[in-house]
Amino acid sequence: MLPDLTNKRFVILGLQGTGKSYLARHLLQHEQASIAYDVLHEYQGLNRYIVKYRQHGQEGVDELNLFVSKVVVGSKRIKLFVLDEANRYCPPKPHPLPDAILELNDWQRHYGISFGCIARRPTQLHSDLVELAHYMFIFQLKGRNDVAYLDTIATGLGQQVLQLPQYHFVVVHPNHEVELHPPINIQQGGETSTHCT
Repeated sequence: MLPDLTNKRFVILGLQGTGKSYLARHLLQHEQASIAYDVLHEYQGLNRYIVKYRQHGQEGVDELNLFVSKVVVGSKRIKLFVLDEANRYCPPKPHPLPDAILELNDWQRHYGISFGCIARRPTQLHSDLVELAHYMFIFQLKGRNDVAYLDTIATGLGQQVLQLPQYHFVVVHPNHEVELHPPINIQQGGETSTHCT
């Protein structure tokens, strides 16, 4: 059973094709007031914002900042926000987090929002998003640096993630307890899109 993510921060990590988007879709489907920042057009059928500037750069960061401040925080209606391909906008330190993501990462509980970031590799994502997450959902990873990094979070976590069966994932709880989870099944739903000007 998945943990309650109400007013929580979380990250979803794993190689391409391991099941990250299926888990994100499952979470989005179970929260009516949810929205995905859809970089690669993977969230058809759900409430999503289709990104104009997919490449990392100032235009993409400006678009993300505007979207988060106007739609996610400003609307006061969103209860779950998922930022897909988060590493494009939130690369590792010494790069700073975009202003709106920094604000959301610090204050999401006060806004009443659950906030999740999706990336392939933890070493390619800003460490404040990973290390301040209440929960981590980690699918199979193969990179030596990723495995070593995960071992700093919980003893043996890197090796466990390295050996995961296809589409299975581990949940890392706030106390760093690690739980194996079977694959997620998703339902299809009706799509709505959000625009930000």
